Amino acid sequence: MLVHLLQSLRISMNHPLVICCAIILILLLSILSAVAVQCGNIHTTCRKLRHLQRLGLTMSNMADQYNPRFCLPPGTTIDGPPRIKAIYLHPIKSCGPVEVDRALLTKTGFMYDRCFAFATKTVNSDDTAASKWRFISQRTKPVMSQIKADLWLPHKYSNPQDPLVQSGGCVVMTFEDPDLPSWTSRVETFFHTRNPFSRPQLSFIVPLNITAAQAKLKTFGIHRRDAKGLDIGGIPSIAAALPKLKKFLGIPGEQSLTLFKCTPDTMTRTDRNLAPLKHIGSPALHGYTDQQPVNINSLSSVHAVSALLPTENQPLNALRFRANIWIANAPAYEEETWKRYRILQKSSGTQPRASVAPAFSVVCRTSRCTMPNVNPETGSFDADTPPAHKKRGKPQPSTTLVQYRTVEMGNKAALGYLGMHCVPEDSSLKSAENQEAGLYIEVGDEIEVLERGSHLYGSTGDDY
Repeated sequence: MLVHLLQSLRISMNHPLVICCAIILILLLSILSAVAVQCGNIHTTCRKLRHLQRLGLTMSNMADQYNPRFCLPPGTTIDGPPRIKAIYLHPIKSCGPVEVDRALLTKTGFMYDRCFAFATKTVNSDDTAASKWRFISQRTKPVMSQIKADLWLPHKYSNPQDPLVQSGGCVVMTFEDPDLPSWTSRVETFFHTRNPFSRPQLSFIVPLNITAAQAKLKTFGIHRRDAKGLDIGGIPSIAAALPKLKKFLGIPGEQSLTLFKCTPDTMTRTDRNLAPLKHIGSPALHGYTDQQPVNINSLSSVHAVSALLPTENQPLNALRFRANIWIANAPAYEEETWKRYRILQKSSGTQPRASVAPAFSVVCRTSRCTMPNVNPETGSFDADTPPAHKKRGKPQPSTTLVQYRTVEMGNKAALGYLGMHCVPEDSSLKSAENQEAGLYIEVGDEIEVLERGSHLYGSTGDDY
């Protein structure tokens, strides 16, 4: 009976009507798939970026960060000066970084670093504090580490009439769709990833330059200070994405979410850990960084901390500490002795830059919070393995940092210290301006330490 059934099926498959129906079905599926791809979020975003080029690396300079050769304990004799291993920008505060091989230094830090910040407020609340805009970060929303940020900038062949070119480029933000994916989004995702198990992603465009006519200037809180910025949550490309983003971040319905843009007029003077004006020239300014314009850290120092962690928490990903500049070829914690340094041009880059050695004043250690406990690969907090009588382990690496890296008592709230805050010095910025060239720092450049000394968080007072 089964043999007869198979024979009948084979005969029917050769029937012209069946063949015709199969062809029509294949054509319809192809058309529907093409429509899904052409009208999908990914393709629509890519089409808007056609006059821009992406800034960033495809192969990370930190891919080998766990290699034992970067483990240089304190006191190790080093052949040669420290050098820049990697450079990172964080366009949107607390979201994914952009790794670059060169970055433009300005008075307020690196161009495009921490120029946007998300904030929430509770609507119709009797609580005055809750009804004010306050920034959000991985401290309370660890899944923010899973929001990818890409920088797209104009190039010499860009169409000057394109709106995004006129805006100086954009940041493209991408996150996982929190809703049950539709068949069209599944088809589009498979078309771009060739992976049937990939989760659909949503992307939206954030223009880099926003005018006061497009958005209203508002105040929002970053830690203990009031910051200002343009509330760009109403821009169509952003407004359309915010409801999904709220759901992705787990923000309650009674809270509003928006995005703020820093402008030259909203920069803030640093009010603690002040660098001497005789070195930096004029008071330090910053946008949405927590404290100072630039943060530097050492791969050897991360290796030293990693060796102190419980085995289950090793190795420690350096990117948890969100530094701008990562250095190699220096003993662990040596950067904590630096008071001033300059960066010597040693890279083999061919792009033009000012023939100036950018100088920095180092003002204090970086007092750590809970953010290094966020695993940037999973978007969740890490902890060690709890003992049998405990349900939860201790947060890591903060527990280890508190135990071994509370090397001073300047900030009583610090969960240990790792990394250094720095301020660019005006002299090198002015020299580059006189040359009419950009003051760029590149991977491979070397560091010359100009002065050494001790640091104590908060010891410089509150006045320049």
